[in-house]
Amino acid sequence: MNTELPAAAGIDFIREAIRGMKAYQLEPAEAGDKLDQNESPFDIPAEVKREVLERVMNRSWNRYPDFELRELRGALAKASGTALSNVLVGNGSNELLFTTIATFVSEGREVIFPSPTFPLYDKLVTICGGTPREVMLDPASGLLPVNEMIAIAARSSEPPLFIVCSPNNPTGGVLRPGDLDRLLATGGMVVLDRAYGEFSSAPPPSLHERLVTLSTLSKAWGLAGLRIGWLLSTEEICWEIRKVKLPYSLNIFSEQAALAMLERRELMERNVEAIIKERERMRYALEEMEGVDTFPGEANFIAFRVARGARVVFELLLVRGILVRDVSSYPAMNNALRVSVGTSEENDRFLEALQGILSGGEQ
Repeated sequence: MNTELPAAAGIDFIREAIRGMKAYQLEPAEAGDKLDQNESPFDIPAEVKREVLERVMNRSWNRYPDFELRELRGALAKASGTALSNVLVGNGSNELLFTTIATFVSEGREVIFPSPTFPLYDKLVTICGGTPREVMLDPASGLLPVNEMIAIAARSSEPPLFIVCSPNNPTGGVLRPGDLDRLLATGGMVVLDRAYGEFSSAPPPSLHERLVTLSTLSKAWGLAGLRIGWLLSTEEICWEIRKVKLPYSLNIFSEQAALAMLERRELMERNVEAIIKERERMRYALEEMEGVDTFPGEANFIAFRVARGARVVFELLLVRGILVRDVSSYPAMNNALRVSVGTSEENDRFLEALQGILSGGEQ
């Protein structure tokens, strides 16, 4: 009896759910004014960089980072008014998002989130075997569809997991006061992504036994290149999530840069204030342009719809050395673009170029 099985091609071992997915990727493009990824327009001051380099030079590179990352977690706990046991840190909030979803989502588990939103939610839920339940939002409202999300939860056979990005990417919409409490009142678990929270008027939420709050130092803090994210929840929830989280995912360079910036909170706050001021100046200028409709939002970007056609405008801006994000393929975002708030000079060049394109000055 022949017990040998025929050899399978390597691709045959890939899970069907993965083979059916599209990779998360960005369209490669070069431009002098990069306004497509919601990064801070303000780099870290040179003297702070030098201080971080000196701190790292004084560390042994042949040794692993502190397993518990107590100093950084302690600084974040102090900044958030919580305890060390309520904080986890990771290699960007994306790592912590994946870890959190992997902790809570099993085969068939319903996960409810607005659409359009950050595409990784759908992707990570699918990877973990869950069932994504997208709830359409109206970008023009500036709000998230909490009523509809609660209605879907009421029809679920078990308490669902909610994922909410507020302010929402790519629309900028936010939760209304009391919305988070209403989601928690359903008995479901809530993952609140506050990647853009510093640009919003809403304060960080209090700890809750069914709430995980994700934050990042990439946006308001200007450390996108160093990939530092952090998570807040109860001690019990953090303990369970850390069972899934990979060890030593944050290197000593990123750790020291985070500590240096947390010691300079006033620098972050000044930058955020300047970004919000520029955001509102840009919004007013966009609303004055014929053929432009902006979506209300409280992030460090503005989503807007153009009458001429998003792809045409995107390409004409790129010719002028200005890179924005074409989000017109997202649900409910037809003919929409998203522009990050840059420096005042970058924003002026963007506004001038867009006005010229819309007025027919460029073909």
